[in-house]
Amino acid sequence: MSKWTDLPSGFLAGVDAAHPELSDTATHMERFGSIRHGEAYLAWCRYESILTVYDQLVVNTQGGFFIDRYTEMVTRVCREAAITRYQADQWVGEALALRDRLPKVLTTLRDGILSRQLIQTVISRTDLISDAAVIADLDTEIERILRTRKGAWTTPKLRDMVDRLVFRHDPDAVRERRREALDKRGMWTENFTDGTGEITGVMAAENIRIAAKAVKALADTVCAHDGRNRNQRNSDAMFALLTGTIFDCQCQREDCDAEIPDPAKVVRSVSTEVVIHVVTDAATLAGAPGIGWVDGAGVISDDHVRDLAERSDSTITPVTPVRTPPARIVVEDVPSKDVVIVYPGAQAADPYRPTTACADFVRVRDGYCTEPGCGCSAFDSDLDHVAEYDHTNPAQGGATSSENLNAKCRFGHLHKTFGDWIDVQYRDDDGHLVTEYRTSEGFVIPGDAENLEDFFPNLRRIRYEQPPQAPPTPRVITGDDTPPTSNRLAHKHARRRAERARNLRERERREAADGPPPF
Repeated sequence: MSKWTDLPSGFLAGVDAAHPELSDTATHMERFGSIRHGEAYLAWCRYESILTVYDQLVVNTQGGFFIDRYTEMVTRVCREAAITRYQADQWVGEALALRDRLPKVLTTLRDGILSRQLIQTVISRTDLISDAAVIADLDTEIERILRTRKGAWTTPKLRDMVDRLVFRHDPDAVRERRREALDKRGMWTENFTDGTGEITGVMAAENIRIAAKAVKALADTVCAHDGRNRNQRNSDAMFALLTGTIFDCQCQREDCDAEIPDPAKVVRSVSTEVVIHVVTDAATLAGAPGIGWVDGAGVISDDHVRDLAERSDSTITPVTPVRTPPARIVVEDVPSKDVVIVYPGAQAADPYRPTTACADFVRVRDGYCTEPGCGCSAFDSDLDHVAEYDHTNPAQGGATSSENLNAKCRFGHLHKTFGDWIDVQYRDDDGHLVTEYRTSEGFVIPGDAENLEDFFPNLRRIRYEQPPQAPPTPRVITGDDTPPTSNRLAHKHARRRAERARNLRERERREAADGPPPF
């Protein structure tokens, strides 16, 4: 097979394949996106060829004498690609599912909106739908969201989006999937050839979280001089918990200060609280049909929500502060004309720090870290001021409000703080919260396509903003403004404000000239 040197220019984004070093970083960033779209298009081409060969060898041909025609077809795929028959059978199954059940979703692969990996997620989350009319409606709605919603999709966030649509169209399928999954719970072991082995346990998601937390809590009781890495400590701690044997620090120091509890009593003696965050609405909790969302597990059925709420160790907390009247009620300037309830967002004594209710609300709203591609839980993430809070001159810094706060994993937060990237957060014409990231060379990367406001629309009607005694909402900073002081941090904040203002002007000019994006 000859080398493929005549790729269409769209795959290269203006980069000379013979001299890639002649193109700048921004151009190569655009090329990354073009390559990703090209990979999706090639995956679509493979599915198309698989379907054509399937029709030629299976549908339009009589069965074979020794080997059925389907096996003949799969064998061709696996031997040409040098993969296993199981993998080839997966390819064929995916192609048939997309053609026969999700033809509109298949076009998003052709157009580079989804990758093959994400397409597999859509297939797997809709495979229990047997009603042809329901699957057709799902196909249409999923494709519409993928084409109209700005932003990036990661596997857990796409999974959650599909699950909420599946539950809306066929709640029995979600309930049935949970029953089937629970029926498959169990424990298995496997011996490896090198003297080690593996133990696997399948159980309810909430029980997994509790068990994992107990293992990590025991593993973290060793001193800082223990020579094992985290995975090794977790393995030893799990064995100690399962067998009731001793778990020791292995630092080998006589003055070791580690205080390690008895594994048999670790649940009581390890001072840690296992918290599983479940988000739902009051109507679902009271018995109405609906969905819930579990931190780390995604969408769950209404029955599952109520089962968790009835646990003796559960605590039900509203997302709005108890016994705190709203600061004001406003009508949002969006097509729906929603009434927005505004609560205090910053602590009165320290306007930089959000109130506990505001911090909880932002994590509930975001669900995950807002960094593109990150699936870290918002409840394990830091809260970041999108437009930086200026400690030197708070009136010029970003507001401590839910509209200017989002969740970032620790790496994302540190990268934002010490790096040269900027991010913006705003609401589009439909009222959706949009995040964008701008690299130091000016390349714009879209943030998440959805957050939990799309699961629970009432969240969109809640705002946390600064109390009256806090500094006022900052004015618009232009590129001509000078920093209030000459220190490095002030210069950095001023530069980022100018970049945001310029980014806003560019976006408005682009949308005015080109209209809304095609997808």
